[in-house]
Amino acid sequence: MNSNLNIIKVLAHGNTPSIILSSTAFALILFFYIFAVGSYFHVSVSHLVNRVNYHEPFSAYIVNEFVDHLIIAYGTVAWLGFSLRKKARIVSAAIYGIITSIAALVGSQAIFDAVTLSSIPIVASFLIFNRLISRKILQTSYLSLTYLAIFGTAVGCAGLIISSEPLFSVTDKSIQIRDYTYELLLPISNLSPILVLFLVICSPFKLFIKKFSTIQNKNFTEPINNGSIRTQTKILYLLIFMVLSVIIALIPHLATINQDNQQVGSDSVAYTVMINTLTNSHGPQDFIQKAFSISTSRDRVLSSLFLYAIVKITPASVSYTVDHLPIILGPGLVLAVFFLTRELTANDTTSLLASFLTTVSFHTLIGIYSGIYANWFALIIGFFSLVFLIRFLKAANKLNLIVYSILLIFLVFTHVYTWTILALFSGIFLVIMYKMNSYRKKSIVTLLIVVLSSVAIDFARSTLTGFSEGIEGDIGLVHVAGTEQVTSLWSNLTDTTQNYAGGLFGNFIIFALGIYWLFRSNSRKLSSIFILIFLAIAILPLLFGNGIIQSRMLYDIPFQIPAAIGLTYLKRHPNGLLLILPICIWLLDISVRAVSSFYFVAPT
Repeated sequence: MNSNLNIIKVLAHGNTPSIILSSTAFALILFFYIFAVGSYFHVSVSHLVNRVNYHEPFSAYIVNEFVDHLIIAYGTVAWLGFSLRKKARIVSAAIYGIITSIAALVGSQAIFDAVTLSSIPIVASFLIFNRLISRKILQTSYLSLTYLAIFGTAVGCAGLIISSEPLFSVTDKSIQIRDYTYELLLPISNLSPILVLFLVICSPFKLFIKKFSTIQNKNFTEPINNGSIRTQTKILYLLIFMVLSVIIALIPHLATINQDNQQVGSDSVAYTVMINTLTNSHGPQDFIQKAFSISTSRDRVLSSLFLYAIVKITPASVSYTVDHLPIILGPGLVLAVFFLTRELTANDTTSLLASFLTTVSFHTLIGIYSGIYANWFALIIGFFSLVFLIRFLKAANKLNLIVYSILLIFLVFTHVYTWTILALFSGIFLVIMYKMNSYRKKSIVTLLIVVLSSVAIDFARSTLTGFSEGIEGDIGLVHVAGTEQVTSLWSNLTDTTQNYAGGLFGNFIIFALGIYWLFRSNSRKLSSIFILIFLAIAILPLLFGNGIIQSRMLYDIPFQIPAAIGLTYLKRHPNGLLLILPICIWLLDISVRAVSSFYFVAPT
């Protein structure tokens, strides 16, 4: 009985029939509108099919063009009629309805298109105008968002089932079942470069300009450190997310998808050759010499040793073991992000959300697709090192300092390019903390000395081995960067988000949640300062770097943390859990669909 009452309360309780109908109309027209706009403007979309990106203009409707346009137009008439107050509802609905009817009856495609395309802008204009004036002209409630969430959950669940069908060989491939979740996100994903650029460019303004640093609205500055969860529950959720990361890593290897046992990771072959070379060493001295001289090992010696150890304790072949490394690295990154988020926010809910987002993030998906295991392994070590950096700032404990120092030194020898980015970030972060007098200056200076010591170790390594890696190697990348890249900024960023590594960087949902966090966050908080600095250091690589430099920078930024904080803010909204559910389902759907497409079939 109580569950029935709760459902009624969520769906309609306390709202008039007109609000219920207008909310239903809004959810419906928005769904159809995305397809109509994408098809009308022939938005270029990128499909990842059998490991190949196919670019084509978007052309899809729910039913067909005419029926979709009718639903959008008359749905807008219904929204105007049920949402507006007094005479405005009659006048607006009548004018829009008459124009729609005339266009449909006389067959004027131009007018019909104009009426359809203007529907959501008209709705948005009324909503904005209503918010700005004191005498309201609209009947508004949160019910529209609730219905959108319910609709999104239903579409997302259907999409997840469709995406999962190839895993069990239950689909007749001659029968094409439409995945509306995937189709909806295709045109919207074109916004990913804009969102990334906005996040990065706006971060220094948010960080340093007082006008933007603190938002006056009390709902925005509400602290987020109140999401305490029982230890047993946290462990259970963490285990679920870790198992989920293993499942996602195993999907491309399933016999129903990978029928001839292809290697999935692009770099798996190079790592296999490297390990075989180390295996054929004549004694320890030769082994160490090769580890520091082979081109695929010398800038990631600890990663090579880690992979070598895994191969030695695993009975499977070298190539099989290397290609299945994501089942170890995936859970490792989930744990690292959980502890880092927990240290930054002191919020269990946010930390668990960040862990879930890690399982479906481009860090995991690109790690599987590209086989960048050293970079992935280095991210785990790097994020754990930042955990102990923050702990030492909060409490000057020798153990925290020792662990941070060891992890940072390990990072130098795990993946030197990842170390360069994280060391640069750590230095800037500590300097800003020093300027803000946020923590004991002695602790900050001590940590800066540790960071500088790692730089000295990198120079010593380069001198002893004779190979220019690390900072010297990064300086060598300057020749491919420069002001000429600024003119190619948009094409480079579009290529990075839509083509590089299967277009897996173009996760619109994660970036949109990041934008939501950017507007809601208080930049005086530790978590905000931490993330804003991470975003700010990406400005130069994005503006002056080519696609390779951009992708290296973006891969090392923990976008899932601001996205998780954004979800935490969203959770406080009325029916917040209902809003979060479709987002998580959609992310899981597109991740399952992506890894199911990692099996390569040559284009015909």
